[in-house]
Amino acid sequence: MDESFQLRARRLLGKRIPAPLDFSVLTATLTAQAASSEAARAQARASASAVPAPADPLGEIVLGGPERAEAASAQRGCFNRAEVRRRRNDP
Repeated sequence: MDESFQLRARRLLGKRIPAPLDFSVLTATLTAQAASSEAARAQARASASAVPAPADPLGEIVLGGPERAEAASAQRGCFNRAEVRRRRNDP
């Protein structure tokens, strides 16, 4: 019986030393991939065209100040209960 394939497999798959993990390269790669994603591009477009928010957006919304529309859009939330229910129930 020829078992040379097992000897070859042992030689190929023998003791291996794993490559050391370079965290700076890993984080740079992950950052580059995250920046090139569609979500990152959409967020960059949204923040580039966004109107500057008031200093305290939540206070502006609660108090009903003159900049409440800008504050609400800066919070990126929805305060309409019917709209929230409709969005939650949509598949």
